[in-house]
Amino acid sequence: MAKMSAEKRTKLIYSVELIVIAIVFVVIATLEILRVMHFRDWILIAFNWITIFGGTWMVVDFVWTLVSSKKRLKSSLLDKCLLLPLGIYLIIFDIICFAKYGFETANSYDFRMYMMTAAFYYVALVYIFQGIFHYYHPIPLMVQAIKEAEEAEREKELELEQNKTPEETPEVIENKVEEEPEETNPKD
Repeated sequence: MAKMSAEKRTKLIYSVELIVIAIVFVVIATLEILRVMHFRDWILIAFNWITIFGGTWMVVDFVWTLVSSKKRLKSSLLDKCLLLPLGIYLIIFDIICFAKYGFETANSYDFRMYMMTAAFYYVALVYIFQGIFHYYHPIPLMVQAIKEAEEAEREKELELEQNKTPEETPEVIENKVEEEPEETNPKD
């Protein structure tokens, strides 16, 4: 079996991670929409608090990426653009939940459930797209990690070459001639 290059291995790991996360979001959203899984009231409230800050961070991160050339070199603007609508959606969703329902979830369970599952499905679609897209077009930070991995691999191979004894090198093994012991005749 051929050895996989560091570049291909890194891209494959990153892509598989994104797709596995997407599958988890799809499973959770599907279980919730089919009413197999039921979120408790405190989880719905916690979801609102977490996502209002998370949505705000997505918008701030998008603007930061647009403004900062250093950040743009390390991240993918496409990823930020795909997550921007989710950030805006979450902020609006959370404001509606807090303004209309507050901490009361009995009458708002269906509304919260459908809005949450819509967000989960959107995240899953984005992650599946990113997993496939970034396999062929890695993000700049991944390219840097690939170069570092290849350099570390080369250093390791070089170190192994230097630590070999002369008997272990293929040239010495090929040139080594085994001498057969001379047969002595006991009658002589």
